Amino acid sequence: MASQPDRQSSAWLNTAVAATARSFFSHQSQVAAALWITGALAVALALLVHPLPRPDLVVLAAASGLALVVGVLRIAIGSRLPDWTLQVDVGLGTVLVSLVSLVSARDRVGLANLYLLVILFAILYLPLRTALAQVAAAGFAYAVVLGLGPRAAEPPVIAWLAVFGTGAVVGGVVLGLVSVLRTVAQEDPLTGLANRRRWDERLDEEVERSRRTGTALSVALADLDNFKAVNDARGHHSGDRVLQDLSHSWRAAVRGGGDFLARLGGDEFGLLAPGTDEIGIRRLARRLADSLPDGISASIGVATWTGNETGSELVRRADLAMYEAKRRHNRAMNGHSA
Repeated sequence: MASQPDRQSSAWLNTAVAATARSFFSHQSQVAAALWITGALAVALALLVHPLPRPDLVVLAAASGLALVVGVLRIAIGSRLPDWTLQVDVGLGTVLVSLVSLVSARDRVGLANLYLLVILFAILYLPLRTALAQVAAAGFAYAVVLGLGPRAAEPPVIAWLAVFGTGAVVGGVVLGLVSVLRTVAQEDPLTGLANRRRWDERLDEEVERSRRTGTALSVALADLDNFKAVNDARGHHSGDRVLQDLSHSWRAAVRGGGDFLARLGGDEFGLLAPGTDEIGIRRLARRLADSLPDGISASIGVATWTGNETGSELVRRADLAMYEAKRRHNRAMNGHSA
C-alpha cells in the first residue's frame, strides 16, 4: 500500500498537472502556437530524414519556416488579437498542409496527417458550424491534392479516408468530451441548475444585450431561511432533497423564454429576467415564494437595471434587498416567538 506521503505527493502532482493543462488549453492562442510549431517541426524532421530534390526541399523548408514564424507570433501577440483571427490560422494551416502534402507526395513522404492538427483545433475552438465548414474545406483541399499528385500505391479514396476518416472519429470524440466538460463546468451537480460561473457569464451577456437594445433587465436573489436548521434536524440528505425539490418547482415557476435560474452556492439562488421591469420581477419573486416546498421559506430581493450600472452593481442591489427581506423576516419570527 502507498504511504501517506506518497499519496499526498501523487495528489499534488495530479492537481498540478490538471491545473497546468487547464491553463494551457484555456488560452486558444497558446494552443494555436503549439500546433503551428508542431507542424513546423514535423516538416523539418521529414527534411532531415528524407533526401529530397532541391526544389521540393526549398518549398518544404519555406513552409516549415512560415509555420514557425506564425507560431512565434501567436506566442508574442496572440492574446491581443481578436478571436476571428483563429479562423485565419485554420485557413492558412489548410493551405500550408495542402502544399506540403502535394510536394512531399512526389517524394513518397507522407505529411498529410498534419491535416489532423487543423481538424482538432477547429473542433476545439471554433463555433461548430464554422468548424465543420473549415473541416469540409480541408477535406476538399486534400481531395484536390490527391487528384493533382502522383499516383500512389493505394487508391485516392483510401488515402483520403485514412486521414479524414480518422479525423472525423477523433474530432467527434473530442467534440463529445468538450461538450460534457463544458456542461460539467457550468452546471450545479446537485440541482442541475446553472452554477455560479455560468451565472456570471450570463449576467455579463444580458447586461451587454440590454445596453445595446435598451430592453429591461431584472434580477432576483433568494436565500433560504434557517436552512442550516433543516440540515441539522433532518440530515444533509434531506437538505439536498429539499434543494432538488425547490429547483424542480422553480424551474416550472419561471417563464420558459429567457429567464435564467442558477444555484449560486449553498442555499442561495439567482434569477435573471431579461425584458422584465420592476413590476414584472416582483411578480416573479412572488411566484417563486409561492412555489417553495412545504415548511421552507426564503428571503428574496429584486433589482432592475438602471441602464448605466454594471452587472456586479445590479446584483449588489438585489443582494442588499435580499438581506433587508431576511432582516424583516427574522424580526417577524422573533416577534411571533415573543
